[in-house]
Formats: sequence, C-alpha cells, structure tokens
Amino acid sequence: MPSENPFRSIVPIPRAEKLFSIAYNSVMRTSIRGTSENVPPLQRIRKKEATRIELLSKELRSRLFRIVEEFPQMDAEIITGFYVEIIDMSYGIDEIRKTLGSFSGAANVIWKIKREHLGDAWHARSVLAAKDIRRAAFGRMRSVITKLDTRLEFMETVRAQTRIMPGIDLDQPTICIAGYPNVGKSSLVNAVTSARPEIGVYPFTTKEVTLGHLKIPVYASGTSKQPITHIPCQIVDTPGILDRTLEERNEIELRAIAALKNLATSIVFIFDFTQKKALIYQVNLFNQVFREFHEVPLLLICGKEDLFDETQKKDLLEFWQDNFPQHNLHLVSMNDSEELKKLLIDFYKENQVQIHKIMNKRKTGEV
Repeated sequence: MPSENPFRSIVPIPRAEKLFSIAYNSVMRTSIRGTSENVPPLQRIRKKEATRIELLSKELRSRLFRIVEEFPQMDAEIITGFYVEIIDMSYGIDEIRKTLGSFSGAANVIWKIKREHLGDAWHARSVLAAKDIRRAAFGRMRSVITKLDTRLEFMETVRAQTRIMPGIDLDQPTICIAGYPNVGKSSLVNAVTSARPEIGVYPFTTKEVTLGHLKIPVYASGTSKQPITHIPCQIVDTPGILDRTLEERNEIELRAIAALKNLATSIVFIFDFTQKKALIYQVNLFNQVFREFHEVPLLLICGKEDLFDETQKKDLLEFWQDNFPQHNLHLVSMNDSEELKKLLIDFYKENQVQIHKIMNKRKTGEV
C-alpha cells in the first residue's frame, strides 16, 4: 500500500489580512432575506447589519476551527512517531499545540464580540446607529484576527514544510540508506525501486529525501518459481543526516539520528573505495552507525564495482579484511539493478524475524 503523509490534506493557511478579507467579502456579498424595500427602512437595516455580524462571526470562527481540526494531533499514537520527532525538533510540538489553542481561543472571543453587538444592532435607534454598531463589531473581530498574524504565518510554514515530507507507513519494513556523500545512496534507491521514487525534504534539512518501494517476493516453497504474494518494503535515502562525523554534528543532526531510530528497521551502509581521501571518514562514519543502531540489521556494501580493475579489487579486499572483518564484502555496481534487488531481498529474508520484531516494538511504543 502507498505510504501516507497526514499533513498533505491541510489547505494553505492565509495571513491575517487575507483571512479577514476573504470572510468580509463573502459576508458583504451575501443576500439577506427580509430586507426588501417593502420593509420599513430601520427594520430592514437592523436585520441586515445584525445578520452581517452573525455571518462574519460564523465565517471567521469556521476558518479558525478548520485550521485546528485539519492539523493531525501531535501524538505518536495517532500519527507515525517519526513525524512527531521531526516536527518537534524543527518547530516544537508544544509551540504548535499552543498556537492551535490560540486559534480556538480567538474563535471564542469572536463569538463573544458577536453576542455583545448583536442585541445592540437589533435595537438600534437609527439607520446610522445600526451601521456604526456593525462597523464596531467588525473592527473588533478584525483586531482579534490581526493579532494572530505571526501565528498564522508560523502554522503555514509548518504546513508547507510537513506536506512535502515523504510519506511513511509503519506497516511496511523500512530500509534506510546510509553512507558518506556521493557514494551512490540515491542511485541505489533509483535502481531497486519499481516506480519513480518520491522526493521531498524534512524541515531540518534543505537536502532532498528519497523514498522508494521494493517488493519482496514470497514463495510457497523453495522450489516455487512464481511468488504467491509480495511484501512492500520502504527504502529511504536521507542525505545530510549521516554525512558527518559525530564530533561535527550539531544538535539538530544528533536529534535527527534519534528520529531515524524510530524509522529504520534495517540499514544499508554504502562504502565507496574510490574516494581514497575520505576512506578514514567513511570507516569512522560506519563505526558510529554500527554503534548507534546496534540492534538494527545492517548490510555493508561497496559500490561502483564497474570502476575497479583487478589490482584495486585486491587492495579493497585487504582493506576490507582490516576494517570490516565481521562483514562480508559485497562489491556491486550501482547500474546493476537486478543484482542490487537480489542483494536487498536476500538481506531482508535473512533478517526478517529481527526486522518484524523491531516493527512490532515501534508500533507498540516499546522503542
């Protein structure tokens, strides 16, 4: 099943001036029954201005409440915990809740303003007085909305950033791709994904995040040639999160690692032996990933096999034995999609029990 982003259905949030203008123009264009020329002028104007107060109050409150209702509740039991951590580190869950609460509070203030002016409008002593009462009510309501301007802008920023985050489905195993810059992480996602990968950004980085899907075939027996079904598996490339050594990471990057722990059910670390000057950094990065995700199944591969000659392959083997003795050498070409798919499928099947154990723990909130 396709992954879902719970923030994509939220409509754009206008700034205060635009929000009020939309509501105001809608009200002023509305025809009001019982205000025909056959009705005495004062009675007609009383009804018109009182109804306008009622309608503007309803329109503004409806728009404020819609913002509150459209935002998912920031609770890991309701939306994927990964989103909760990402949004918390970027904007602050408490700040979002407080801001949404202020919209509800403003809606209640507008309701009170309506109640305070409605009776006066119905009992206005003159046509001019009725219009003045309506203008006063409108002015107070506009003032309430104007005070929300920076908060409306803040929530639109949250909406605009969260809606372009790739969707995450906790019911699917998730392979996270890690490695130094330019080692072929995105190439791997593109190579093994059956459809065009989804690309977006997370609020803590301006770099793209790629989400692809790999179908794991399930056979009735070891001799079967045709799968009876497929297990959908997410593949996530998150550049910018694991590209720096621990000593160089800032607070946001460290918290991003914590968020990633809520997502990865397995990790593929790509090593690039052709980047000679960065070998030590790649080894250090791998060791950090290995320590930080010690319970998560991890596959270590070396890409760009098509660029190696026999001498380089011999040097790589010696280097591998010195630095990664506990891991088999998987030397692959990022252009060979079938080999990459087979490698990932075999990796999943070998670690299926642990992967689903991690998934169950995540869904029950144990990790």
